[in-house]
Amino acid sequence: MTNAPRPFLGQVAWVSGGRIGGALIQALSVVLVLRLLDPGEFGLLSGVLSLATISQTAIDMGVATFISRERAARPDSGAIATALRFNAISSLALTGVVLTALVVVWLASGNSIYLYMLPLAFWVSGERNADARLSVVFADGDAKINVINLLARRALSVIVFVVLAAVGVNPVLSFALGSAIAALSSSLFANFYVRRRVTTPPSISYRELLRLSRAYWVHAVASQARNFDVILVTTITGATQAGFYSTASRLTNPLTLLTSSLASTLLPAASRASAVSQSLRPLLRIATVVVGSMSAIYAVIYFAAPFLVTSVLPAEYADTTRVIQFVVAGLPFAAVASILSSVMQGQGHKRFVASTSTLATLTCLALIAVGSLNWGAIGAGAALSVTLCLQAVALCVGFLVLIRRSRREKKTE
Repeated sequence: MTNAPRPFLGQVAWVSGGRIGGALIQALSVVLVLRLLDPGEFGLLSGVLSLATISQTAIDMGVATFISRERAARPDSGAIATALRFNAISSLALTGVVLTALVVVWLASGNSIYLYMLPLAFWVSGERNADARLSVVFADGDAKINVINLLARRALSVIVFVVLAAVGVNPVLSFALGSAIAALSSSLFANFYVRRRVTTPPSISYRELLRLSRAYWVHAVASQARNFDVILVTTITGATQAGFYSTASRLTNPLTLLTSSLASTLLPAASRASAVSQSLRPLLRIATVVVGSMSAIYAVIYFAAPFLVTSVLPAEYADTTRVIQFVVAGLPFAAVASILSSVMQGQGHKRFVASTSTLATLTCLALIAVGSLNWGAIGAGAALSVTLCLQAVALCVGFLVLIRRSRREKKTE
């Protein structure tokens, strides 16, 4: 039997603090890598990281999100044990897929940089396994464990990377080894910690599990498929422009961790509220305050971007300033989309969220192709922000329509 869920605000405070710390460590890691690689090499590394993240989401099949919602709504459900077993099997399969892909690309290109990236296969599967298992703890309201695990993982990754690079190991191999060692350590801890919390035996088949998690998977894949943007920009404009675009994307990515952590907290909270017919207004008030506060921070970063780029990055990255500004302009819309998606999934509207995400991703990639073809990395950054705005508007409209429909149905009962 699980513990009673912790107060929501306490969860948000823990997750927010942890994500801020994690964002700072991640930003430090990116800056260190940038100082050791030229834009072309960084573009290739970013492309592989993007593809690895997409494969991580694809093979997850929506199971991690299913675990979080199922645990929050029905803590003793046997479906959770089934999902954890599936997660273990698919994580092992993911390692083999990524290793094979990297070897094939190395043989085809003859570029040894792909050999140096081989440890990333263990990074991508280790992180996925850890996060899926700790979603049980997160749904129970014990955000502290997830935060500690995240910070330890990020810190260990940077420490190993710095130590290896300092003794002369290739910087790409150092980064890959640091990421892999940290992820595997995190995975081992998650397996040990969660094992004693899930005691109900499996109650459904893998086929039934995949049917129940399909809509979560579609949403996750559609969201992560945007990571094809770097590959698309590389194909259309070359590695240097892709390096500028991916630099802007990766440096601003930590800025989304606070709102994405709130979104992940809102999903089980909204699920619990739906199970007992509680109002969503307290959760939405908190979300509004967070989005408003983060939007003010994004505005400051937008105007400070020229100074920050010249102060932190090497001279050859000066052309990333405008790209960063365009990407930052879209972050408030990304926050709204992320939060509303989680709330609506928690309320059971997973198919609407999946459809919206799929359409938004297709639009995003099309606009990025057009933008990068005509204006390079700057056009790609502008296209990304426009798409995020459109997705946020669509979700807002859909949320209001579904809420009104739900109210009418209750009145007629």
